[in-house]
Amino acid sequence: MIARDLSKPAATGLRVGVIGIAATAGLGYGAGDHLSHFGHSMLVATMFFLSICLGALFFTLLQHVTSAGWSVVVRRVAESMTGALMFLFPIVLLLIGVPALMKNGFLYDWMATDAEWVQNNTFIQAKTGYLNGPFLFVRILIYFAIWIGVARFFAGQSRAQDDDQDPGRTLKMQRAAGICIILFGLATTFAAFDFLMSLNAEWFSTMYGVYFFAGAFWSSLATLALSTMWLEKRGQLQGVVTSEHYHDIGKLMFAFTFFWSYVAFSQFMLYWYADIPEETHWFNYRIWGDWTGFSMLLLVGHFAIPMLGLLSRHVKRNRKVLAFWCFYVLTFHFVDLYWNVMPELANGLPGENPAQAGVPFSAMDLTAMIGVAGIFVFGFLKTLDGKPALAIGDPRLPESMAFQNI
Repeated sequence: MIARDLSKPAATGLRVGVIGIAATAGLGYGAGDHLSHFGHSMLVATMFFLSICLGALFFTLLQHVTSAGWSVVVRRVAESMTGALMFLFPIVLLLIGVPALMKNGFLYDWMATDAEWVQNNTFIQAKTGYLNGPFLFVRILIYFAIWIGVARFFAGQSRAQDDDQDPGRTLKMQRAAGICIILFGLATTFAAFDFLMSLNAEWFSTMYGVYFFAGAFWSSLATLALSTMWLEKRGQLQGVVTSEHYHDIGKLMFAFTFFWSYVAFSQFMLYWYADIPEETHWFNYRIWGDWTGFSMLLLVGHFAIPMLGLLSRHVKRNRKVLAFWCFYVLTFHFVDLYWNVMPELANGLPGENPAQAGVPFSAMDLTAMIGVAGIFVFGFLKTLDGKPALAIGDPRLPESMAFQNI
């Protein structure tokens, strides 16, 4: 619970981030594909860490709206994770927002409005009221204004409560959490549509926002557990966070293994039994051809294996074993996002068949992840630097420290 100087690891994260993104840009320019692979690699990495931040934001809101007591000892860690949103914002703006204004279709084909095939595509033309560069740029500003504004409000109130010990702040945050969850849900759903689903502007799914949210919360819980363990080793939460708290985080991870699987299967089932060609093509070139093995890996690795691995009570209460499953969860969250994004890399022109294009894994995918990971770590530690890792002013802290699972 002691405040520690985290400036050195934060600075290391920033250096790694700058070097990683620069290396990805260098590899992208050398690929000779007009930065297409660079854009897709950076999108996977950015959405991976953005989703963790958003999951942490939802975790914070959920604890307040339910007046949860058990989570007070780990809530400050989740609040600090949302601090990385401020530093991911310019990446999203440069990767998506600026190209949208410039009508550059290196990542999203529909942005190249002067391309002949875009002008002749009735599906895309019917959506130009929504899919246009200036409106997308404005939406990006709105999404991040909501996310960052909400995150800063709750983190600010929590830290102010450390100083004044005012229990009224707890009630204030609880009352605000309800409307903030609604704003969060709307912003996150439409961001999933814009950043991921619009990679294929001819396809649409009303369930896609929930699908993205499920993976976001799942991965944020894994990151929360790992971050808490790291802070424990540094003496900041030692003797405060117990196996009881990790048990509850593990239970939520187990629950969202099923929730993600339920949403993913429901989305697939509804399209597949309808069997309408213009709707099924998104799944068609992901489950046939060169992507078949990748799809089977996702099915087994994202659902069957973690379902069995996280089932035991003992797994959730053992830090080392739970840490393994946290890394596992994060690995397959990456696999999930890669499966969503990368088939579109071969879908740039009419007549191409992404199913036969192969899985385009390259060094760019790794350097992009390393680079954005560095920025995320910098934002997280910069937010927590010099501040208590525990909400010491929360009136429910004694309840949390004495928490026991039944």
